[in-house]
This record gives sequence, structure tokens and C-alpha cells, in this order.
Amino acid sequence: MTAKLAQAVALIDRLAGYTFENDRLLLEAIDTTGMRVPQSNQRLALLGDALLKHVLLDDWYPTGTPKGSGNAIVSRIGSNSNLASVARDCDIEPCIITHPGHRGAVSAATLSTTVEAILGAIYLDSDKSMIEVRGTMRAFGLMPSMAD
Repeated sequence: MTAKLAQAVALIDRLAGYTFENDRLLLEAIDTTGMRVPQSNQRLALLGDALLKHVLLDDWYPTGTPKGSGNAIVSRIGSNSNLASVARDCDIEPCIITHPGHRGAVSAATLSTTVEAILGAIYLDSDKSMIEVRGTMRAFGLMPSMAD
């Protein structure tokens, strides 16, 4: 197990109380290099983005508020800048595996993609449990108050 993977395993367990059965999924989620898996964490991120939107809209729909309200929640919570802030606040950035030649801070886009990829990895690892996805979103601060 790489040091960054071990750090990510401990972080997810501490923050969300989730323990991976298949650490390779988490490794794929934090690896942005494309050296281990083609397209790096992009495929998991696409799945995680859809899951994030699903949970947000599933909670929004019963409120009966207009469509614009649902769109606003998804835009605010699911924006790259918000997801990057979440990654920084949750200390995910040090767990991200970047290309060996990378210098400096991890970009907001990469931070955002990694948060989405982690959600996708948890979904797949947990036998597609939306309860685990919701719990992780809650732990990451991605569950809005519907009063917002």
C-alpha cells in the first residue's frame, strides 16, 4: 500500500466512518496521473458527479420548490470551487497522487474531480449503497439545509 493510499484510507475512515473492502478503488479515486488506470480518476469522478446530483435532487424534490431552486442547490454544492474547498477542508489534497513532475498546489479542478471520484469509489465498493454515499457527503459537508 502506498503512503498516500494509507493516508486516504485513514482519512475516509476517520471522516466518514467508511472502510474500503477494495483499496484499489480508492487508489483509482486519488490517482490523477493516468499511469495506473487509463483516464486516471475521471471515470469514477463522472459516476461520483452523477451520484452527488442524484442525492441533492432526491432531497430537494419533496420540498416542492421550483426547478430553479433545485438547479441552484446542485450548482452551489456541486461546483468545482465548492468541491475544491471541501477537499481542502477535509484534508484530501495531501492524499492525491499527482504526476511525478507536478510541482506546487493541486488545482481546484483536480481537487473537485477527486472528491467526486471518492464518492464514486465508495458507491462501487459498498455494493452501490446510497446510504454510504449520503453518509460520506454528510461527512464532507455536502448536504445542504433545504432552508438555504
